[in-house]
Amino acid sequence: MLLTLTLGMQVRAQTFNTDKIGNLLKSSRRDMTMVCAHRGLHGTAVGTNSHADWLRNVPENSVAAIEAAASQGIECSEIDIRLDRAGNVVVLHDSNLGRTTNAYTAVNGQPYDPYSGQGYNPNLGAFTGDDWRLVLRQPNLSGYTNIRFTRLHDILSAIRDERLPMILLLDVKDIAAAKAAWDIVKGYRNAWGTPAERWVYFKMPVRSIGNTPASFEQKGIFNPSTESGRFRLIPVFGADFIDASGGPANSMANWRAYYGKDYVYATEVRLKQYDISLGHPLNNIVNSYYAMRTTQPHVKILGAYQPVPETRSNSYFAADGHCCTDPQFWLWKSQHGWGQETFDNRESLNWITSVASGSFTYVITDDPITAVSDLRGQGRRNTNVISN
Repeated sequence: MLLTLTLGMQVRAQTFNTDKIGNLLKSSRRDMTMVCAHRGLHGTAVGTNSHADWLRNVPENSVAAIEAAASQGIECSEIDIRLDRAGNVVVLHDSNLGRTTNAYTAVNGQPYDPYSGQGYNPNLGAFTGDDWRLVLRQPNLSGYTNIRFTRLHDILSAIRDERLPMILLLDVKDIAAAKAAWDIVKGYRNAWGTPAERWVYFKMPVRSIGNTPASFEQKGIFNPSTESGRFRLIPVFGADFIDASGGPANSMANWRAYYGKDYVYATEVRLKQYDISLGHPLNNIVNSYYAMRTTQPHVKILGAYQPVPETRSNSYFAADGHCCTDPQFWLWKSQHGWGQETFDNRESLNWITSVASGSFTYVITDDPITAVSDLRGQGRRNTNVISN
């Protein structure tokens, strides 16, 4: 695997400049849509990623997945971080360990089967074994790799030591994990001497960090007085933000307040339905953004997430790793009569890229290779603007 990835990197046509990617985030372009590999470029049980021999057994949220993304000329990887029982910052999407690791070996138990729910599937915070001794599971669950359970230190070291020209988005839902990760990030540089704080972005849902920048800054993840020019945030706005804000008008004001902060480099909106009216949740924010990008010379990127089925049944693993969940279970309905979601269009990349005349100019996806190809066909992959 390592040989294949190395050869892939040697044929990469361009070397990206992480500072130019940051500039792109703060000044979106119609001819360049940024692609971010969700959990790195990894294999899946179904879809395009399940077929390529070199990719099939690359686990999500691993150093190998970061290497694979770089080998294919993908400029961004998004990884999930959590705190383990000992307070280490580990790279893991699920709250539990059974789906993605060999945690069962710590108790001489049985491997976890996400489809039946049978086997050992401990919560990360309650795991009494040594997670550093764990290895990652093959994406199709047929066996285990020799790749160690990953920590944030491993990812940052690999980007530095292997000269990988990409940015990282840290998907963080926990304030304590964000604080610990920020302390780690400040201690790293890449191979070109660029501090990691200039190529690592904290992507956090507003439901965790607060509806307003003032409430976020009070969380103490970074020091607004001394580090506001160093810390980089991408707040994520879901439809539940409307109720939490106290209605559509307040949610619009709160989004604008976040957008206006210098430490915010982009905003991500979990839009699922769209028309030119205000008939669907979050349409008011997207319409406002569209008005900005058509009247102002420089606007920050608006980002979207494209869910891509990952299970044998063309569905998704739930937060604890079990199968299955689907977009129909993710729909939101206001508790106060401020609207509801009735369908989720996000599995369609073409839908995402057509919303509000192409207003979304970054996409996070489990199938970034297809996304790159499709966007290139649309004239939206001018990577010269982020290259040396």
